[in-house]
Amino acid sequence: MRNQIRIAFIDQKINFDENLTVEQILRQSIAPEYDTDSQIQKIEQELLQHESLSEKKPELFEDEKWLEKYTDLNIKLSEVNGTPTSNIIQSALKSGNLNEIAQNYFKNLSGGQQKRVQIVAALLKNPNLIFMDEPTNHLDVQTVEWLEEFLLQVVEQGFSLFGFKSTQKEIEPVAYVIISHDRALLDTLVNKILEVEYGEAKQFEGNYEAYSQLKLESVLVEEKTRSKMANTMRRELEWLRSGTKARTTKQTARIERAKALDKNLISKEKRAALNKNAEVTFSAQMLSEQRDKDDNIVVSHHNLGNQELIQLKSVTLSHPSSSKSELHLFQNLNLLIKPRMRIAILGPNGCGKSTLLNAIVQKTKPQTGEIKYHELTHISYFDQKRNHINYNETIRKNIAPEGDNVFFAGKYIHIMSYLDRFLFYKFDVNRTVSELSGGEQARLLLAKLMLEQGNVLILDEPTNDLDIPTLQVLEKNLLDFGGGVLFTSHDRYFMQRVATSVLTYLGEENNKAQWGMFADLNQALEHIELFQEALHKKQRQKKFHATSVASIANVQIQQSNVQAQKEDNKKRKLSFKEQKEFELLEKRIFELEEQIPLLSAELETLYSQGKSLQETTCLSEEINKLQGELNSCMTKWERFI
Repeated sequence: MRNQIRIAFIDQKINFDENLTVEQILRQSIAPEYDTDSQIQKIEQELLQHESLSEKKPELFEDEKWLEKYTDLNIKLSEVNGTPTSNIIQSALKSGNLNEIAQNYFKNLSGGQQKRVQIVAALLKNPNLIFMDEPTNHLDVQTVEWLEEFLLQVVEQGFSLFGFKSTQKEIEPVAYVIISHDRALLDTLVNKILEVEYGEAKQFEGNYEAYSQLKLESVLVEEKTRSKMANTMRRELEWLRSGTKARTTKQTARIERAKALDKNLISKEKRAALNKNAEVTFSAQMLSEQRDKDDNIVVSHHNLGNQELIQLKSVTLSHPSSSKSELHLFQNLNLLIKPRMRIAILGPNGCGKSTLLNAIVQKTKPQTGEIKYHELTHISYFDQKRNHINYNETIRKNIAPEGDNVFFAGKYIHIMSYLDRFLFYKFDVNRTVSELSGGEQARLLLAKLMLEQGNVLILDEPTNDLDIPTLQVLEKNLLDFGGGVLFTSHDRYFMQRVATSVLTYLGEENNKAQWGMFADLNQALEHIELFQEALHKKQRQKKFHATSVASIANVQIQQSNVQAQKEDNKKRKLSFKEQKEFELLEKRIFELEEQIPLLSAELETLYSQGKSLQETTCLSEEINKLQGELNSCMTKWERFI
């Protein structure tokens, strides 16, 4: 590492004092060299201590060393330069969309909010290099999109993002390294991919799409190399086995070469055997359809016809918390699930996605409406909490508790053959579930779920913790599945590839959750943005109307006060100075009373025209400033009462 490099590490685990507020955490996270408040406080404390010495010993005023240190401390204090700490904090809160929760305790935040705080806090160290370990895990789609935009701003703005002042003329570039299974994120953000596979590391230039193409080409080259090496090996073995008597020291090199080839070929064949035929393409249309038909992990149901497997009629669901039972997550929801339908549910954490799935699998009951099931409907449910696996048992016992075979796709197959589809190997089967990683546990739950062979799959966050090869296998199998699928996921790539429609949470209006059904993810995200813009416009207009009413009432009160003051002044004689001040105040109050309503009307026009936040904020601040001056003028009137 180069000298003086600044590194930030965003771990999967978040370690903050949960009893601190968001603002306190950010303040603690600022790099010391940029925390001007702390620098000033430290120097002022030293000055205070130094001055206190002179109070005890007045003769120190004549001491050259004391005077020299006193002068140095004052010079240091005057040289503290940089953006005020409060300004940096405000910029950080704004960049992280954290203004509304700045005074909230960390323990009361949602998982997505905690992750945003963690990311902003790490970047307040003003790093040159950022390491991120699965930053999108368990984040909703909107938060992942914020993260993408935020990281792009980090790269573009560097030092100036939070108002840090650089001593260099040019912006210092920022680099980052991301471990992620979010293919959409990788495609948007990265320009190089390091693939670690079977003990080897390879670099690919470009984003995820470029990697997919290069990976496909490298696989084809590898196959040609193995074929060529096999032919060479056959020739070498024929020569070695021919029993040639004339072998001399000159042939030793050829014998050694044959042995090396043999070892190299065995190594390549082993790696080839480990490789799964999972797609590595970016586009929805796969470039290769050479998958072995026996590699399915989901049984296809081809003869389900067009019957209605599940139907929701005017279903209303309340918040599962008893304290919020009056809050309706869904009202009069109508939803139909048929064969070959794959419906994704899109929305932020806490909007009710899991509540809806729990109602469909009959874990909870709707407050109103009904859920109808076809007599042949058989549901397989993937629970994101993974309650359906026994953590104290081995993989083998979870999948086949009474033998070595499982019944799948109409026949009995060996447990290892079945687990191989889920990327488990022979040495895995006797591992205890509690020892597995989050991704391995998710794969095991999928393996157990698919043995149920349901014709409706209810999947609650099945993509959490899964690696890309497993995601690709799951995608392919769901696309081939003949039954109905209803799933939640924060993986945009997975959702775009698999879903035939998207049930989308748009937002809340008048204390009612608003939902819509859209053809794909892009359309859903577009309508969320349009809904939020319309909602914010209504809120601004409502706020402006309330402010206008309050301003009018305030002006009327002020006018009444002015008139009363005039009458009162007539009752007592004012001094010349008081009379002059009274006249100036009266004149200024009159000017402000005329100016504020005009500016308020101008602000309303800006809102209705959809002008930028910067324009409306500047004008709003000016109105508030004038209103404050008017209040101050009115307060001064009290001296004449």
